[in-house]
Amino acid sequence: MNRVIYEILENTVEPELFRESLLKLNGDFDFSLDSMIKLGEIYCLLYPASVSHGDSAQVQKGYRIVRIAIVEVLLRNMDNDLKRSYREMFADITTINNNLGMVVSKLGREETLRIHNELDSKVKDIKSDIDRMGNSVIKERFTGGITVFYNILYLMKKSLNI
Repeated sequence: MNRVIYEILENTVEPELFRESLLKLNGDFDFSLDSMIKLGEIYCLLYPASVSHGDSAQVQKGYRIVRIAIVEVLLRNMDNDLKRSYREMFADITTINNNLGMVVSKLGREETLRIHNELDSKVKDIKSDIDRMGNSVIKERFTGGITVFYNILYLMKKSLNI
């Protein structure tokens, strides 16, 4: 994992270009606490109006950048078909029932439950790192960015009847 995520943001600037660059890495990038903080610092430099909450569009970009990175961390080591299904569920909750139904039919219920538990554990690990950050705009963006994953995992859990 030699790729440094904050350098990728620095070179792409816009969230969608950042996303495209991360997709090419297939999850092979550093997402340690230090890297997350540095990513936040670059975000603050690129979007200075977000620091004072003066530009809500820039604040939303911060949440989007965080979510993009987290999705790719969560989906590391999955095969491409599974990644596609889970990316879709993370992007659009209305696809959860259909996509999980396909995953269950392909992999079986037990393997789908194992994946769900693994995703849940990874989200909690990332949240633990976020909790270790000092109070700042960076921590706020990461906190705001990760909260949606708790909601999505809950909806997946309900869909799986667990």
